[in-house]
Amino acid sequence: MAATAIAVEVADWETPEQIGLWTDAWRRFRRNRLAVTSLFVVVLMALTAIGAPLLERIGLLQDPTAQDLIHTYAPILSPHHWLGTDELGRDVFSKVVFGAQVSLSIGFLVQAIVLVIGGTIGLTAGYFGGWIDNGLMRFTDIMYAFPDLLFVLIIVAALGPSFINIFVAIGLVSWVGLGRLVRGRVLSIKEKEFVEAAHAAGSSPAKIILKHLLPNSLGPVIVVLTFGIPAAIFTEAVLDFLGVGLRPPWPSWGVMVFDGYAASDAYPNLVLVPCVALSITMLAFNFIGDGLRDALDPRMRR
Repeated sequence: MAATAIAVEVADWETPEQIGLWTDAWRRFRRNRLAVTSLFVVVLMALTAIGAPLLERIGLLQDPTAQDLIHTYAPILSPHHWLGTDELGRDVFSKVVFGAQVSLSIGFLVQAIVLVIGGTIGLTAGYFGGWIDNGLMRFTDIMYAFPDLLFVLIIVAALGPSFINIFVAIGLVSWVGLGRLVRGRVLSIKEKEFVEAAHAAGSSPAKIILKHLLPNSLGPVIVVLTFGIPAAIFTEAVLDFLGVGLRPPWPSWGVMVFDGYAASDAYPNLVLVPCVALSITMLAFNFIGDGLRDALDPRMRR
């Protein structure tokens, strides 16, 4: 009996070490019901947005730009318009679904730019150090000194309010935090024994960065990128509402708020519907980010 008890204790003690980091993180993420529910909401929203053209083709959605001047300002739960229509008779529900394409695309494309710029600068500065680190960090400090929204407005005003220019502008001002985070992680990881062993084995800097430093920095990077998606979506909506972002006939949520604001007193659904869609999306990504932060934190590993 004593031998059996000792064997069970040893097995329990060894189990956490035998489980990989990502497997253990996924298990702990699944225990967070709010994060899992939010992930389901985001996946469902993404699939609906991607399949919107097909849904329109089979008749489940209407053309978001089609005008029906006979049924303008239709109320919610109208026979052919679940969420009503706007001042030109365009179906609000279809505009919300197609608007998800714009918002989710902006969110993910911006984070791709942030990952490339911030990750490259952080890895380079942290690994090489010296004057390279000093120069890149001073450049980062200069970028950090500019107000983000003002800088985005300047870039969009200079390049024009197109879809590509908007997500490029947001990405160019949003990488600073990630760059600093990656640099800090690299500075701590490059002193580890396995990195010194790679140096001693004659590995090139590129191999050390891509094989050792980058994979071991992915945990906090994934969390920061997840939190950055709702921030990018909100920035794009603000630009649309200010009149310097996308313009009609783009079915963007920010454009919907901008168009419906003039008639919001009589028809509040024109503003409330896109605002609710925007809020649900931002909350879902924030809850996912919270779940990933807890799941990827090694201090919470049992």
